[in-house]
Amino acid sequence: MSKSADRKAALPSAGSMARGAASSNAGSSAWQANLFTDQVGMADYDRWFKWRMLFLSLVAASYVLKLVFFRDIALANFDIPSSREHVVSTYMNWRIMSGLGLIALYLYSYHRRWHFSVVAWAVTAIAATALISDYFNVYIMTSARPPQWMFGLLALRFAAIGCLLLNAMNARRLPPRGAQGQPPV
Repeated sequence: MSKSADRKAALPSAGSMARGAASSNAGSSAWQANLFTDQVGMADYDRWFKWRMLFLSLVAASYVLKLVFFRDIALANFDIPSSREHVVSTYMNWRIMSGLGLIALYLYSYHRRWHFSVVAWAVTAIAATALISDYFNVYIMTSARPPQWMFGLLALRFAAIGCLLLNAMNARRLPPRGAQGQPPV
Protein backbone atom coordinates (compact mmCIF):
# COMPACT_ATOMS: atom_id res chain seq x y z
CA MET A 1 0.00 0.00 0.00
CA SER A 2 1.18 3.49 -0.72
CA LYS A 3 1.29 6.34 1.78
CA SER A 4 -1.75 7.98 0.24
CA ALA A 5 -3.70 4.72 0.47
CA ASP A 6 -2.73 4.41 4.15
CA ARG A 7 -3.86 7.98 4.73
CA LYS A 8 -7.17 7.39 3.00
CA ALA A 9 -7.77 4.24 5.05
CA ALA A 10 -6.96 5.99 8.32
CA LEU A 11 -8.68 9.29 7.61
CA PRO A 12 -12.06 8.97 5.93
CA SER A 13 -12.18 12.72 5.29
CA ALA A 14 -8.99 12.56 3.18
CA GLY A 15 -11.00 11.41 0.16
CA SER A 16 -13.20 14.48 0.34
CA MET A 17 -10.30 16.94 0.12
CA ALA A 18 -9.49 18.71 -3.09
CA ARG A 19 -6.90 17.05 -5.27
CA GLY A 20 -4.39 19.88 -4.82
CA ALA A 21 -4.72 19.78 -1.04
CA ALA A 22 -4.28 16.03 -0.96
CA SER A 23 -1.15 16.21 -3.10
CA SER A 24 0.32 19.01 -0.99
CA ASN A 25 -0.14 16.85 2.13
CA ALA A 26 1.65 13.90 0.56
CA GLY A 27 4.98 14.84 2.15
CA SER A 28 3.78 15.04 5.74
CA SER A 29 6.20 16.27 8.35
CA ALA A 30 7.46 14.31 11.33
CA TRP A 31 5.34 16.18 13.87
CA GLN A 32 2.20 15.37 11.91
CA ALA A 33 3.18 11.71 11.91
CA ASN A 34 3.75 11.80 15.68
CA LEU A 35 0.48 13.60 16.24
CA PHE A 36 -1.39 11.10 14.07
CA THR A 37 0.27 8.11 15.76
CA ASP A 38 -0.49 9.55 19.19
CA GLN A 39 -4.18 9.95 18.37
CA VAL A 40 -4.80 6.74 16.48
CA GLY A 41 -1.90 4.34 17.02
CA MET A 42 -1.60 4.45 20.81
CA ALA A 43 -4.22 3.35 23.29
CA ASP A 44 -6.52 6.00 24.67
CA TYR A 45 -5.23 7.23 28.02
CA ASP A 46 -5.97 10.02 30.47
CA ARG A 47 -3.50 12.82 29.74
CA TRP A 48 -4.29 14.70 32.98
CA PHE A 49 -3.64 11.71 35.21
CA LYS A 50 -0.01 12.59 36.00
CA TRP A 51 -0.96 16.20 36.81
CA ARG A 52 -3.65 15.04 39.23
CA MET A 53 -1.14 12.65 40.81
CA LEU A 54 1.32 15.53 41.23
CA PHE A 55 -1.40 17.68 42.82
CA LEU A 56 -2.43 14.83 45.14
CA SER A 57 1.18 14.17 46.11
CA LEU A 58 1.76 17.83 46.97
CA VAL A 59 -1.47 18.07 48.97
CA ALA A 60 -0.74 14.84 50.85
CA ALA A 61 2.85 15.86 51.60
CA SER A 62 1.78 19.28 52.88
CA TYR A 63 -0.92 17.81 55.14
CA VAL A 64 1.41 15.16 56.56
CA LEU A 65 4.20 17.69 57.15
CA LYS A 66 1.74 20.06 58.81
CA LEU A 67 0.36 17.38 61.11
CA VAL A 68 3.74 15.88 62.00
CA PHE A 69 5.85 18.98 62.49
CA PHE A 70 3.40 21.83 63.05
CA ARG A 71 0.57 20.19 64.97
CA ASP A 72 0.34 22.98 67.54
CA ILE A 73 -0.02 25.60 64.81
CA ALA A 74 -2.62 23.46 63.03
CA LEU A 75 -4.69 23.10 66.22
CA ALA A 76 -4.26 26.72 67.41
CA ASN A 77 -7.56 27.87 65.89
CA PHE A 78 -9.63 25.20 67.59
CA ASP A 79 -11.36 25.54 70.96
CA ILE A 80 -10.39 22.14 72.33
CA PRO A 81 -11.51 21.54 75.90
CA SER A 82 -8.71 20.39 78.17
CA SER A 83 -10.59 17.16 78.83
CA ARG A 84 -10.46 16.29 75.11
CA GLU A 85 -6.85 17.26 74.34
CA HIS A 86 -5.61 13.70 74.82
CA VAL A 87 -8.41 12.31 72.64
CA VAL A 88 -7.67 14.80 69.84
CA SER A 89 -3.93 14.10 70.09
CA THR A 90 -4.57 10.36 69.80
CA TYR A 91 -6.92 10.98 66.88
CA MET A 92 -4.27 13.08 65.13
CA ASN A 93 -1.65 10.34 65.61
CA TRP A 94 -4.07 7.81 64.13
CA ARG A 95 -4.81 10.13 61.17
CA ILE A 96 -1.09 10.62 60.50
CA MET A 97 -0.36 6.90 60.49
CA SER A 98 -3.43 5.93 58.47
CA GLY A 99 -2.76 8.76 56.02
CA LEU A 100 0.84 7.66 55.50
CA GLY A 101 -0.32 4.07 55.00
CA LEU A 102 -2.94 5.08 52.44
CA ILE A 103 -0.51 7.32 50.57
CA ALA A 104 2.05 4.51 50.43
CA LEU A 105 -0.56 1.99 49.22
CA TYR A 106 -1.93 4.39 46.59
CA LEU A 107 1.51 5.27 45.21
CA TYR A 108 2.67 1.63 45.24
CA SER A 109 -0.49 0.57 43.43
CA TYR A 110 -0.06 3.35 40.87
CA HIS A 111 3.62 2.77 40.14
CA ARG A 112 3.38 -1.03 40.06
CA ARG A 113 -0.05 -1.10 38.35
CA TRP A 114 -1.14 -3.41 41.17
CA HIS A 115 -4.99 -3.50 41.34
CA PHE A 116 -5.03 0.25 40.89
CA SER A 117 -8.73 0.45 40.08
CA VAL A 118 -9.76 -1.23 43.32
CA VAL A 119 -7.22 0.68 45.41
CA ALA A 120 -8.22 4.01 43.83
CA TRP A 121 -11.92 3.51 44.62
CA ALA A 122 -11.09 2.37 48.17
CA VAL A 123 -8.81 5.35 48.83
CA THR A 124 -11.44 7.73 47.42
CA ALA A 125 -14.09 6.30 49.74
CA ILE A 126 -11.71 6.42 52.71
CA ALA A 127 -10.73 10.05 51.93
CA ALA A 128 -14.39 11.12 51.79
CA THR A 129 -15.11 9.24 55.03
CA ALA A 130 -12.03 10.81 56.66
CA LEU A 131 -13.25 14.29 55.73
CA ILE A 132 -16.61 13.58 57.37
CA SER A 133 -14.86 12.07 60.39
CA ASP A 134 -12.55 15.08 60.68
CA TYR A 135 -15.51 17.40 60.52
CA PHE A 136 -17.28 15.71 63.43
CA ASN A 137 -14.11 15.11 65.48
CA VAL A 138 -12.00 18.22 64.86
CA TYR A 139 -13.58 20.88 62.66
CA ILE A 140 -16.66 21.06 64.88
CA MET A 141 -14.40 22.54 67.58
CA THR A 142 -13.43 25.61 65.60
CA SER A 143 -13.63 28.94 67.28
CA ALA A 144 -16.78 31.07 66.92
CA ARG A 145 -15.35 32.76 63.82
CA PRO A 146 -13.24 30.25 61.90
CA PRO A 147 -10.36 31.83 59.97
CA GLN A 148 -10.62 32.17 56.20
CA TRP A 149 -7.70 29.83 55.56
CA MET A 150 -9.73 27.01 57.13
CA PHE A 151 -12.26 27.31 54.32
CA GLY A 152 -9.35 27.20 51.89
CA LEU A 153 -8.11 23.99 53.47
CA LEU A 154 -11.57 22.46 53.23
CA ALA A 155 -11.78 23.51 49.57
CA LEU A 156 -8.36 21.95 49.01
CA ARG A 157 -9.57 18.70 50.57
CA PHE A 158 -12.67 18.72 48.37
CA ALA A 159 -10.44 19.30 45.32
CA ALA A 160 -8.20 16.41 46.37
CA ILE A 161 -11.20 14.12 46.79
CA GLY A 162 -12.40 15.25 43.35
CA CYS A 163 -9.00 14.34 41.88
CA LEU A 164 -9.11 10.97 43.64
CA LEU A 165 -12.56 10.39 42.19
CA LEU A 166 -11.40 11.28 38.67
CA ASN A 167 -8.39 8.98 39.06
CA ALA A 168 -10.64 6.15 40.21
CA MET A 169 -13.05 6.69 37.32
CA ASN A 170 -10.14 6.73 34.82
CA ALA A 171 -8.11 3.95 36.46
CA ARG A 172 -8.41 1.80 33.33
CA ARG A 173 -6.83 4.62 31.29
CA LEU A 174 -3.49 4.98 33.10
CA PRO A 175 -0.81 6.75 31.06
CA PRO A 176 1.75 4.47 29.47
CA ARG A 177 5.09 4.04 31.18
CA GLY A 178 8.46 4.20 29.50
CA ALA A 179 10.46 6.67 27.48
CA GLN A 180 8.49 9.28 25.57
CA GLY A 181 5.12 7.70 26.32
CA GLN A 182 5.95 4.34 24.75
CA PRO A 183 4.13 1.40 26.31
CA PRO A 184 6.28 -0.87 28.48
CA VAL A 185 7.78 -3.94 26.86
